[in-house]
Amino acid sequence: MTVDIGLTGNIASGKSMVASIMRELGAGVVDADLIGKQVLAANIDGSLDKVRAAFGDQLFEGGQLNRHALGNLVFSNSSLLEQLNSITVPVMTRLVAQQMDALHATFDVVVLDAAILIEAGWQELVDEVWVVRASKNEQLQRLMTRDHLPFGEAMSRIEAQMPLKSKLSRADVVIDNTTDIEATRRQVEALWKTRLQNR
Repeated sequence: MTVDIGLTGNIASGKSMVASIMRELGAGVVDADLIGKQVLAANIDGSLDKVRAAFGDQLFEGGQLNRHALGNLVFSNSSLLEQLNSITVPVMTRLVAQQMDALHATFDVVVLDAAILIEAGWQELVDEVWVVRASKNEQLQRLMTRDHLPFGEAMSRIEAQMPLKSKLSRADVVIDNTTDIEATRRQVEALWKTRLQNR
């Protein structure tokens, strides 16, 4: 029987790194962020057209969506973020469920890697919720380095997300990613052996 793990955590917390470790250990991984990008890139269910209608042509350059400009817009305005999610999340939910079902045929453990796992209600799709924790300062430094964002833009993205405390209150497992990669890896490997292999 397949075990479905919902892996979440706030932006730049190390969630994708944990998903990568779990993939190495033998899990199938569904990357919700990648699905979200595909939904707009391929205009699935007219989602890109709806974004253009909702937010205007100024977010498009030569017919292509400027994702950075869209991010700056919605992460500084919670009502606009809700509007964007109302367009993309229903489509993503269907695709996430389809990809998880497809992986069930091959993998005993399927991981849904999703920053918006709880906000989107996807905890209903999984057996356990695992939250990766990092300090706000660590998130900020990683985000500025990884995405080449100035301080203000990085902070607005962090502040726009559900507070970590709220995610931790829904967690079945908490992974502490406040030290180094090897310490995090040891936690994930121990969880794999104790929680998943002998299930």
